[in-house]
Amino acid sequence: MALFVNKQKKVQTEVSRYCSQVANCLDTFQHALEQYCKNPDRDAIRKDVADVHKAESLADDIRRDIEVLMYSKALFPESRGDILGLLETMDKVPNQAESTVRMIMNQHIVIPETYCQKVLQLVDVGCRAGKAMIEAAEKLFTDYTNATVAIGKIDELESEGDRIDAELIERLFSDDDIDGFDKIILRDLVKQISQISDRAENVGDRIRIIVAKRGI
Repeated sequence: MALFVNKQKKVQTEVSRYCSQVANCLDTFQHALEQYCKNPDRDAIRKDVADVHKAESLADDIRRDIEVLMYSKALFPESRGDILGLLETMDKVPNQAESTVRMIMNQHIVIPETYCQKVLQLVDVGCRAGKAMIEAAEKLFTDYTNATVAIGKIDELESEGDRIDAELIERLFSDDDIDGFDKIILRDLVKQISQISDRAENVGDRIRIIVAKRGI
C-alpha cells in the first residue's frame, strides 16, 4: 500500500510539473504577442516562436514521462484513463499557443496598431483561461470543490473571449482602411487566438466529468 501511495504522489508531482510548464508556455506566448504588437520585427518573432516551441516541447516531454509512470501501475486502470485523457486534452492548449505565433511568423502578419489593444485583450483572456485550466487540473487531486470553481472561471473567460472575438471581427469587416485579403488573414488570426480559451474550456468539461464520476 505504501508503494502505491508513493507512486500516486509521484504522479501528482509530475502533473504539477507539467502544469507549471504549460503555464510557462502561455507566459512566453503572451510576452511574444505583446512584444510583436510593439515592434513587429521578423527576427524577434522568429526567436519568440523558437522560445514558445521549446516551452511546448518541454511540456510534451513531461507528459510522456507521466504516461510511462502511469503504465507502471502507478494508478488503478480507471484513474489512469481519466488522467491520460485529461493530459491529452490539456496538451492542445500549448499547441494552440505555438501554432498562433508560428502563423504570425509564417504568414508575415502585421497587426494594425489600432487593433493591438483589443487583440492583446483577447490574448490575455485566453492565457487566463489557460491558467484557470491549470488550477482546476492541479486541484483535481486534492480539492474537487475548488477544481469546480476553477472550471467556472474557465467558462466565464471563454464567454468573454467569444465576445471580444465577435467585436474584433465586426470591427475588421467594417474598416474601409484594411484590404479585403488582410481582413481575412486577421480574422483567421483572431479565431486562432480565440481557440486557446476554447481548448481550455474542453479541458474544463473533461475535469467536470471526472469530478462527477468520483462523486458517485
